[in-house]
Formats: sequence, structure tokens, C-alpha cells
Amino acid sequence: MVLTAGDFGRTFIQAWKGGLRHVNLTSQHLLNLYDTYHDTEVTFNTQVILESGLSTGDIHLKLGDKHVPCVLYACSMKGARVIAEVTQDVSEALSRANNVTSLRLGFSEQGSHTPVTFFISCRVESLAEYHSQKPHVRFITLEFTQRPSDHLIAVLGSLLEIKSNSLRRRDERIVVTPEVLKKIGLESKESCVAIAGAARRCILRDISFGGAKILLSALGASQGEKKVLLKLSRCELKNQTVLDGSIVRVEDVQGHNDLVALSIQFSSETPISYKQKINNAFTT
Repeated sequence: MVLTAGDFGRTFIQAWKGGLRHVNLTSQHLLNLYDTYHDTEVTFNTQVILESGLSTGDIHLKLGDKHVPCVLYACSMKGARVIAEVTQDVSEALSRANNVTSLRLGFSEQGSHTPVTFFISCRVESLAEYHSQKPHVRFITLEFTQRPSDHLIAVLGSLLEIKSNSLRRRDERIVVTPEVLKKIGLESKESCVAIAGAARRCILRDISFGGAKILLSALGASQGEKKVLLKLSRCELKNQTVLDGSIVRVEDVQGHNDLVALSIQFSSETPISYKQKINNAFTT
């Protein structure tokens, strides 16, 4: 099973910051993640790099006293694929080492200026051409010869768990309570929705991976499906999550003739950081 760039979402405006930096899992949870996802490869596209906290500036292969800079293209808990310049010296060093090397990775953590770094012992399984115009730049397939760092298991496992839950539990709604607000990182139920270009205040009633239900004034609310932008904060705040979707249902609110409830279905894949927040509400 290979998780590609498209699986993690293509279209979003602004995401919660922080992503997967808060990794604090029990030994049992780590073991479950490893058992479930050890063969699944994650492609490190721009969004995955951002949300995982991958430190891209100092990824390298260690061959004796030689450090070979490389780019992490994809990784699982069993191996990785990297892109590197394989010169004659590097080829000779690999030959002397019987294709045994170690891969250095690092991941930033929120609140810390120093990334968590570690080496993974591995063996070079194959070299493949990367670009016909750049014969020395190669795709290098690595097989890990030991179980990787718990930090790598936590990062990859969390990404994959979020992906799995966002598919299995896409339409399961979470009623927004003070406890849920804390888990998903929002200060208030007060939100903002833009309908036909006009911003209106609303209250977040429930939320899911695939949609949300909001309450707003019945004044000016029209029936039928319409495109909307849901901003998970008050209208005057900036730099908050904005999700595009469509109104799929309009309902009266019992006991409140001045309110209507709008059910929104998100139109595009939501960002990883949003999915993580919803996943937290389910798993904790």
C-alpha cells in the first residue's frame, strides 16, 4: 500500500499551525501503529513535510566518514527512498561497505528550536536513474536493517492513522462541547461562514472529517445547495482554518424561530492538520 500526495489533500486556504509536532504516544500505541502500518509508504510532498516537521536541510547517508546529502522522497517503517548524487567516490564507498549505510533524519517539534535527530541502519537495495540529463543523481532504495526510531514510527503512524480514520469515520459527527473545543484547538464555537461572498457569523454545532453543521440567523438564509467557505473562528480573526464546501441541507431549529441549521459537506480534501484535530477528538 502506498500513500500518495493526493491522499493528503490538494486544496485548502489556511490550516492550523503545529501539524503533527506534538507526538506523545504510549508504548502500546506505538506498537499498534507499527504492526498496522509498517509496510505503508508515505510520500513526502510539501504538505507532508510541513505537517510532519521534517528537517530537510540535513538529511544524509553516512558511509564511514563520508556524509552524502540527500532528499527524502518516501518512507515507511521498513525502508525509504531517497534522491542523492552518487559520484564515483560514493560508489566506491558503498562497495567497500557492502552497501551498508545509515540514514540520518530529523523532525522539528513545536516549542523546541532543536529537531529530534536519529540514524537508521540500512542497506542499499537498488540504484535507479533519476534524470537522463543528470546521470550521477540517483533514486536510492533503502531497506532498514533494524526497527526505526520510535519518533519515526510516531510520525508515520500518526499520518497513516489519520488517513485511515478520515476514510472510515468521514461522516461521524462530533457534537461541539467545551471539551471537544479543547481537543480540536478552538477557543470558541463562534465561527464565520461566507455564502455567496457575504460573511455571516455562525455557531459551530457539530463537526466531522467530511463536513459540519452550523447555526445562523434565519434572516436572509435561502434554501437550496450553495457553495460556502467555513472559517473556524470569528469573522474578524485572521489566519484560521478555512474549509470550502456546499450546503446540503437547511433545517429549522426547534424552539428558535430566528435560527436555521445548515449542514455543510466539504468539497475538497481537508489539510492534514485539520484531520489531526478531528482525529484527536475521536482517539482521546
